[in-house]
Amino acid sequence: MTSRRTVLCGLAASAALSQSAFAKVPLLRVFGVETDAVDAPQGRFKRPRHDAPIRDGKLARGNRTILAAWFSDPTQRYRHFALGAEYEPGSLVISTADQKAHKLALPDDSVFEDREPRIVNIDGVDMVIAVRSYVKKGAALALVAVIDRKIQIVAETPPIGTPFKWLNPIGPADFTGDGILQIALVRTPHLAGQLQLWTARNGEMVQTFELDDVCNHALRSSHLRLHAIADFNGDGVPDLAVPTQDRRTIRFLSFRGGKYKEFGRAELPGAASEDFQVVTKGGAPALQVGLGGGRTIVVQA
Repeated sequence: MTSRRTVLCGLAASAALSQSAFAKVPLLRVFGVETDAVDAPQGRFKRPRHDAPIRDGKLARGNRTILAAWFSDPTQRYRHFALGAEYEPGSLVISTADQKAHKLALPDDSVFEDREPRIVNIDGVDMVIAVRSYVKKGAALALVAVIDRKIQIVAETPPIGTPFKWLNPIGPADFTGDGILQIALVRTPHLAGQLQLWTARNGEMVQTFELDDVCNHALRSSHLRLHAIADFNGDGVPDLAVPTQDRRTIRFLSFRGGKYKEFGRAELPGAASEDFQVVTKGGAPALQVGLGGGRTIVVQA
């Protein structure tokens, strides 16, 4: 496989992904409060006085430099609407620990085709993982940070290449167990879904793995988390659980030591269609799969 690369801007060339900073961040619904600061369980954070959060967006909370992040300013300039609502956010807002609110408004050539910002830390710098979709080139994975008090995109994978082609992030983890974190995503989940892993190497974002026959989103659905990260096989290294392309089978995948292995499959009574949760069954991690209409099933590798 030929590696795909994109240069990291504004970061040291030797930057490595920091494992300790990739803790799971709870997601809360954003409400359109017209005040300077918002009270939340994890403390107060600044927000712009003039703001228009998207109705179905989620609020990501952090506890370091970035305290909160959310998508704002709905627009119809990119008429894909793969996530259900007939709009996409045109802006991303990041609220920082110095009680400043920073808004990144994309130009007319792109939107954030996303609902859930994901706060991560790379080389000591808090960032947000988001999906940026170009009107003429489709989706790319973007890393957004506040550098020298300016919000900016500091790294971005190449866009898919054609309009109305989307990707759905899974999340970051040390999937290989070597101390270097990778960001997992599914490229074109509605078509020929491909699992990809990306990592930082010598100042670049490099694609290190690709696997066909996966899908982690149902077209037009607001449920973006048809996947999970956990140590499902008990070897001390995070694994991935993701459905097959038809969403009727769960694949349990390991990348320990840089070697791919599918160590389990679980057949479903119907197509997965709602967000997954990691639960415990028999003292071991298990996967609660949403089947639609509030129905769930718990499976293990």
